[in-house]
Amino acid sequence: MSKAAALLVGVTLAATLTPISTAPAFASPPPAPISIAHVLAVTSALPPSIAPTSAAPTCREVAIPATMPLAGTQTVAGSLCWSGAAPAPTLQILLAGATYNRSYWDFPQQPDTYSYVRRAVAAGYTTLALDRPGTGASSHPAGALLTNATEASAVHQVVNAARLGKLSPTPFTRVLLAGHSYGSVVAWYEAATYSDVDALLVTGMAHEVQPAAAIPVAASLVPQASDPRFASRPLDPTYLTTSPGTRQIFWHGDHDDPSVVAADEATKDTVTTAEIADTLVAQSASTTDAIAVPVLIAAGQQDLAYAIALSHEAAHYPHSPCVATYLQPDAGHDLNLSPHAPDWFTAALAWATNTLAPAGTPPHC
Repeated sequence: MSKAAALLVGVTLAATLTPISTAPAFASPPPAPISIAHVLAVTSALPPSIAPTSAAPTCREVAIPATMPLAGTQTVAGSLCWSGAAPAPTLQILLAGATYNRSYWDFPQQPDTYSYVRRAVAAGYTTLALDRPGTGASSHPAGALLTNATEASAVHQVVNAARLGKLSPTPFTRVLLAGHSYGSVVAWYEAATYSDVDALLVTGMAHEVQPAAAIPVAASLVPQASDPRFASRPLDPTYLTTSPGTRQIFWHGDHDDPSVVAADEATKDTVTTAEIADTLVAQSASTTDAIAVPVLIAAGQQDLAYAIALSHEAAHYPHSPCVATYLQPDAGHDLNLSPHAPDWFTAALAWATNTLAPAGTPPHC
């Protein structure tokens, strides 16, 4: 185990063993969560086009300038995808988690099964899968500068660009912000700080983490520069990645396709020590109290870190008009890469269609 990973194990243990209230006091009663059954029931509202499709969407690369504190002007890269003659007015902005990039949302292996982007575009949405700062084709500033606040600021600037018509000929009128794992933490901060999105999709993240699950994840991390995959672009020592061959052990369920696990290894990315520390801060903070839009929270049933917390996570969104939860069977931390990913995509898009339709109509519960 590297010194950096050993340090992270200690930090993670210290944070996760600190009691976190499961029943915070709110000025007003927290919203009652919508049952999983309700989320699945609205699948009848989905258009037939959400059925599996082999047609690749129309996509183009975008590079959005974003000013980040102390780091100056950086670039946030992503893929803007749609179907038909022009992008739909409702945009889903997709943020990946630690050691992932935009490929998590548009997975290259068996995309008919594992690409959320393809399903969302088939449902009529425009999607923008981003490489968060420090990952993929986006800028890589000093790792210490990548925090919840600075990354949320960068995403906020992307939202502004979308609403001002800088990404397409017609401005996007509605924005659904979706995150996975650490991407959900950034989504929390963006939605709470700037109040500029219309709905929030949170996956693989909760305010309580099980210590037993955090330890092996932290132990799997090594300096990014030590992995041959990143030999052509060594970064500062605060950038970490998972040790080769550990993706299935720490991120997946029991029945995953080995080819998917191999593709996950081939497309893996980085996380910084600052991002890990800030995740622990976010989980014990009241940031989500300020979120006032519809929310869907989803976890994999075999996600040892967060599945247990799902049943009472809705209480952390006291000002959301409606909070729905979804538990995906036979899935670990990566819902999008689980054996029954299409079921998860169907449930997520059922909620999205019911809450924030592709046509740009106002959100509703």
